[in-house]
Amino acid sequence: MDEIDDRILGILATNGRASFAAIGEAVGLSPHGAADRVRRLERDGVISGYAARIDPAGVGRSLDAFIDVRLLPATDSEEFERRVARLDSVREMAFLTGRFDFQLRVACRDADDLNQTVRALRRDAGAAGTETRIVLRSSRFERAPVG
Repeated sequence: MDEIDDRILGILATNGRASFAAIGEAVGLSPHGAADRVRRLERDGVISGYAARIDPAGVGRSLDAFIDVRLLPATDSEEFERRVARLDSVREMAFLTGRFDFQLRVACRDADDLNQTVRALRRDAGAAGTETRIVLRSSRFERAPVG
């Protein structure tokens, strides 16, 4: 990894569909040189894939929230993860240290959908307690990690 690789990762983090010609022009390489670099980053596992970012509001899920979850003592964390992965509203899940065991980011249709999600966590997934915060505004910063 060098500075050119870092710059290529930054370009791809912002636009995963950037052409090799555009990448090469931005970092001072030929399209072929840029392609070689990207393929090496893919082969080495630095680039693990490409995906479209979908705006949840565009598909009717405009209520964005974080749910902190504390598990019941008898709840297996891996089983909790499997059950949560089946909930349509859950977009991200992180296993944490601290007061809560997990933090979930959800995209719900409305307040009733959020309520049903929290109830499912408690009733079906093994949550002992939850704390929910609704997102009023957020920003996303696509950056490649700098080594």
